[in-house]
Amino acid sequence: MPRVSHRRLRQLVGRFRGKKLAVVGDVMLDRFVRGHATRLSPEAPVPIVEVKDFAGELHPGGAANVAVNLSALGSAATVFGVVGQDSAGQELQASLKRLGIPTRGLIADPLRPTTEKLRITSGHLHIARVDREQRDPLRKSVQTELLERLQRALPRVAAVVISDYDKGTLTDHLLKVILNSCRARGIPVFVDLKRWRAWEIPATLVLVNERRAVEMTHKDIRDRETAHAVGRQLLEALECEYLVMTRGPAGMMLFDRREVQAGAPDSGAPIRDVKSRPWEVFDVTGAGDTVLATLALSFVAGATLPEAAELATHAAGVVVSKPGTATCSPNDLLESLHVLMHAGRGRTGRAQR
Repeated sequence: MPRVSHRRLRQLVGRFRGKKLAVVGDVMLDRFVRGHATRLSPEAPVPIVEVKDFAGELHPGGAANVAVNLSALGSAATVFGVVGQDSAGQELQASLKRLGIPTRGLIADPLRPTTEKLRITSGHLHIARVDREQRDPLRKSVQTELLERLQRALPRVAAVVISDYDKGTLTDHLLKVILNSCRARGIPVFVDLKRWRAWEIPATLVLVNERRAVEMTHKDIRDRETAHAVGRQLLEALECEYLVMTRGPAGMMLFDRREVQAGAPDSGAPIRDVKSRPWEVFDVTGAGDTVLATLALSFVAGATLPEAAELATHAAGVVVSKPGTATCSPNDLLESLHVLMHAGRGRTGRAQR
């Protein structure tokens, strides 16, 4: 795939500020307890982690982290989801407010706990994760209230981002109503797909990682050609305009419905992918949320699919180079583009423009 212009990418980043997006999905609280493991327990072959603070570091997770990423990139993001009437729900809402993200789209349900993930680490080593969650579908009355709050916000948003962690928030009914409402208003919808769903209304863009793509299609991925076949199958089944399949160190594979339909029946469209950069990886927590946020915001700013994917690759590289659930700012993104541009100048004698 031809390289995109660095000047054009920098212009797109400059258009991020103030774009209004709504994020709907499974919100959660990420808690990090950091310590030092120097010995094994005499009770079981597990490390003993000595910590100074059992409360740990708190960060919005799941759909809330997508909103945090959008906000960090300059967007005016609002998150819609469900928390429990518990301390974790209060901590999550307080954390969002500190980051300047409105919480009017969050409903406190007394009959379910706030989804919480506790990660215990020693240095850069992830020792254990403890989850508290209830994955039953939302009660109908809660779904109705959530939809009413979102419907009131739709006239003011440029896009809707759906963050599905399969925790029960995004029922089939809820998704159907959201997609119908957005289509009626001409609002693009970007979805992070965690499990197979048969939608009556196609989304604008679907993001899926390679492992889940294999689970959904029941086909193995051995190389670029088989990955391309799996992606095309998902694109055709979901009927979305665009599909982006993340492949870890192999980068991303991009699918545009118009290009696929225009391709030869036996070969389809050419394989389009974005290579991953050689980042030093500290923690991949939340990287998928960063990719989803950057793709959606880039499209709203006027990016093409390759441009949006290039920016998302850079943003993901920034966050995995930081510990914990991290975000990427416009300055981070511009610095990453600057580094790559100068690396290209070193190889070719001049920067690509």
